[in-house]
Amino acid sequence: MRLAFGLCALLVGASAAWADDAREWTSWGNGLSFDHFAPAGQITPANVAGLKPVWKFVIDQKGGWEITPLVVDGVMYIQDMQGTAYALDPETGREIWRHATGLRGRMRAVAFWRGDAGHAPRVIMAVQDRIYALDAASGKPVPGFGGDKGYINIRDGFAAPRDRYGLSSPPTVYKNLLITGPSTQEFGAHGPPGDPRAYDVVTGKLVWRFHTVPKPGERNFGSWGEGWKNRSGPSAWGMMSVDPALGLVYVPTGNPADSFIGVDRPGDNLYANSIIALDAKTGAYRWHFQTVHHDLFDYDNAAPPALVDLTVKGKKIPALVAVTKQGLMFILDRRTGKPVFGVEERPVPQSTIPGEQTSPTQPFPIKPPPLVKMGMTRADITTITKEAHDFCAAQWDRLGLKDSAPYTPPRLGGPNLFLPGNTGGLGGAWGGASVDPRSGTIFVNTNNLPAYSYIVPADPGDRLAAGGYKVDKAYTKLLDPKGLPCIQPPYAEMVAIDGHSGDIKWRRPLGSAEAYGPLGKDKGSPNLGGSLATGGGLVFIGATGLGYLGAAADQPVLRAYDAANGKEVWVARLSSPAEANPMSFVGKSGRQYVVVASSGAPRPDAQTALIAFALPRPGETIVDLQPAPVPTGREASSRATPVPVSLASVADLATGVGKDDVARVCSSCHAIGTAISQRREGPTWARTVEDMRARGAAMDDATAARIKTYLAAHYGLP
Repeated sequence: MRLAFGLCALLVGASAAWADDAREWTSWGNGLSFDHFAPAGQITPANVAGLKPVWKFVIDQKGGWEITPLVVDGVMYIQDMQGTAYALDPETGREIWRHATGLRGRMRAVAFWRGDAGHAPRVIMAVQDRIYALDAASGKPVPGFGGDKGYINIRDGFAAPRDRYGLSSPPTVYKNLLITGPSTQEFGAHGPPGDPRAYDVVTGKLVWRFHTVPKPGERNFGSWGEGWKNRSGPSAWGMMSVDPALGLVYVPTGNPADSFIGVDRPGDNLYANSIIALDAKTGAYRWHFQTVHHDLFDYDNAAPPALVDLTVKGKKIPALVAVTKQGLMFILDRRTGKPVFGVEERPVPQSTIPGEQTSPTQPFPIKPPPLVKMGMTRADITTITKEAHDFCAAQWDRLGLKDSAPYTPPRLGGPNLFLPGNTGGLGGAWGGASVDPRSGTIFVNTNNLPAYSYIVPADPGDRLAAGGYKVDKAYTKLLDPKGLPCIQPPYAEMVAIDGHSGDIKWRRPLGSAEAYGPLGKDKGSPNLGGSLATGGGLVFIGATGLGYLGAAADQPVLRAYDAANGKEVWVARLSSPAEANPMSFVGKSGRQYVVVASSGAPRPDAQTALIAFALPRPGETIVDLQPAPVPTGREASSRATPVPVSLASVADLATGVGKDDVARVCSSCHAIGTAISQRREGPTWARTVEDMRARGAAMDDATAARIKTYLAAHYGLP
């Protein structure tokens, strides 16, 4: 039973009963409900101004470190981006043990199994395509797990060595099962399946598997035409929440491959873009809810549903909250999948591409309303300055962009504009929502970030083609001269929703556009990652200060909002962005800590570190976070202008050492025009390459070095 620190009142709601008490944080989202709620209440709006960094654990690695630590039985567990797991003292950051796999790969958390009468507790570590079981006390691999190899290889029986196939999220631990799914290719229709599956936590043997593309004779077969055959994905690459009382696991699924072309897959394409409820013990189907039909927008469900009990019109409902890239929040009855506040199927624009059978409607929840702007017109172009407006308007005209209503499908003969883009919408892509189960309040961060891509005819035999077409320059962000979105601010917000009514309680800008100095104050900033709600009435979030936009639109910080009214009550400036979800726990000493990982800044001097904040004790040394410098007006006005690159094929790459490496690696899962759509600063290219390595791109250190040098030299900013 969770208890708020210093309080005796029991927390209401089933999610409080499922998770551990305030001294622990047992999964990426805390417990099986994935509500990102810490019941500790020692830190409040009244005293949060005194919160200080009291320890940090630095790793010498670059890239986006998305780790959220676990704390179980007084020990903290993490892993880095080079396949090493660590146990730390959670009140000092002192290392207790480490285990290195020798593999490189980014992961959002480890998982933990408490053991049983015959087996000691285990830390479950996923990296690339492998799952390891480590003894929680020593960090040593557990004998017998995974057979002779000593690990589970999720490719076995699913994918060939050449396929892009790996893990981007830790397994969900339910009883004696490890429930997980793969990350698969985005482009090219054919490849390995994205099926979720469960493994025995003791032996590593496969227990069950669910087909995300139904086979003949299975329920809901027939929504792909002939496109079900040898279809890659849709993958269950995100994390999965569980309701132990119902015995159900909730699986969010990705979009179909190819991401933007559906000519060869007519129909709604079940179970892509869905929340699927499965029997957690057997994998048997119970219900599904599809959030996008026949997806042509890369609007996959990236975040696990958060579970919370709500009271709607006097009736108690066990609910789940699904946040989406398209900016919609679906609140469903987790027993049945039925919308709590209703959903309307509304007409949407139809495709003009020959053979593309667009869905005539898409689902829109009646409540809450869309939480971001959906669709963009020329009138929506930013006016933060005349320079920004003129620059973006010139891009609009040069590209031949057209006004786009929500769900406007791709077209031939010009780029298609998406708002939100695939990194936009709700929950920082995969960060999800945080929920206070006591009040039923749901907190989520938003992004208003437009992007565009092209659909072009494909050459016969092109492995990235689907239905005779392929995508080019996918995910290209429409940015102003400072690297901010070409849309009217706010660029991002924090929003609080009353789960009992579906109404918005408050919304506030998330961050400032510091690249514009005073003009950018409280305009919001593009963000990646999610939030933490606490029993003290606070919402913590980092997420801003991203380097991938080519300019640090906002400086990296960790913020706290008053959960009652949305007032920003505390800010700590960091060395690099906190793209990971924060967590909180109470240590053995009785003190509450808030911990977040920061990383990913393109600055050479930026630190990648795990940072713990607490209310300091008298005389305690405060840690130097080496914060990024605040830009002056002159620095802000001289930020590099985004410069587009036009590459039709690898043959168009500039000649130089590293060209062959770029052609081989960077076009393995994207068209080269997508991989290199804009010029970037050298450090930003370096960070991008490290991110791709962490996601499974096949390159050794020497190859990575050649690629970084080549990209900086030939596609850097002047």
